[in-house]
Amino acid sequence: MTPSVISRNRLECLFDGIFAIAMTILVLELKVPDLADPHSAVEMGRKMAVYAPVFGSYVLSFVVLGLFWFRHNEQFHHCQFITNRMLVFQLVQLAMAAFFPFCAALLGRYPANSLSSVFYSGCVFIYLWAVWANWLVAKNAGALKPEALAGQYGRIRQRLRRSCLVITLLFGYTVFKLFAQ
Repeated sequence: MTPSVISRNRLECLFDGIFAIAMTILVLELKVPDLADPHSAVEMGRKMAVYAPVFGSYVLSFVVLGLFWFRHNEQFHHCQFITNRMLVFQLVQLAMAAFFPFCAALLGRYPANSLSSVFYSGCVFIYLWAVWANWLVAKNAGALKPEALAGQYGRIRQRLRRSCLVITLLFGYTVFKLFAQ
């Protein structure tokens, strides 16, 4: 058995903290509009409509980060210990989670700009490939609990394979669209 390079609990706390902060920072892009007439619902409606892409980016990004956090907890439950290689992929995941509010802000402010889509899908692309790599490294290092290997490993690996395929196609499309302009 490979010795653990870091306590599972410490890494789990770091993940929870990074995700909590990233999900909270997302809301900072939402701004209360300035109104000439503070009683005018029509004016407020018009000004809020201008912010629709920012609200959409917020909701999408909150859901994506929430799903990433949930899936990380699901996978992490199956790990007995953390190896050096696993830690590297975990840190890549954390870096992308921390970078996500920036990508969400770009997409919300500039939804028609192809580069903002490249940043956003690229962040998801790197995150998901790091998750898949971590899952494969954990299995090869013997870091997964025996019951995970018996039932969950194949199911999770298949889901990750599908997710990586979809995000690779989406990321490729956004890059193609950027250079096709």
